[in-house]
Amino acid sequence: MIASTLRPTVPLVLALATAAAAPTATAAAATAAPAPAASAPAPALAGIRGWARMAYGDPRDDVRILVDAHGLFDGRDPAVAAHSWGTFRIQHFMGGPSDGSDGPRPGFNWGDFRVDCVRVDGADVAVTGRLVDAGPIWQEFLHRTPPARMGVSFHVAAPGSGETRIGVTAPPPAGEPELAPCAAGPAEAGTTAGGYTLTDTRRRSG
Repeated sequence: MIASTLRPTVPLVLALATAAAAPTATAAAATAAPAPAASAPAPALAGIRGWARMAYGDPRDDVRILVDAHGLFDGRDPAVAAHSWGTFRIQHFMGGPSDGSDGPRPGFNWGDFRVDCVRVDGADVAVTGRLVDAGPIWQEFLHRTPPARMGVSFHVAAPGSGETRIGVTAPPPAGEPELAPCAAGPAEAGTTAGGYTLTDTRRRSG
């Protein structure tokens, strides 16, 4: 089993009051205009898509994270999506050529997940989801009630700005509180192949 690896300020709307003076013989009465209603920020989309091979400790193993996860952000939380959807897959080919090249591998485990939370904070992304299918090693997680939640995390480096990193957060042992939505640990492992595309319509040029 793979072990765990691991705002922008909302502008304030200022109400401007205007006073209209009505002349009388004794005093001028000030009348304040009603403040304009604050408009809610337009919903925005952000998400991540792609695959990468993890720089795993044993070069004979091939661990990959494939993800297609997205969220709708309505401004209530600057980083966590109000509505999330998508899938991700963690797969682990065990054994094989000692130089890490492609070839027959004696063991294979995987987990397919339905996304339930997406967090996007700059170049850092956390995604959690529940198992919907799994290989032999994760059958225990699949048959929990409800199926176990796991997390994947990413640091998607811009070209020339550093290394893209990934991480996997396993579920707690049976009987302990489950992993909270979007509570994936830090992305600490490097990548040796593949890559991810991060999209975020909340970003503004300039």
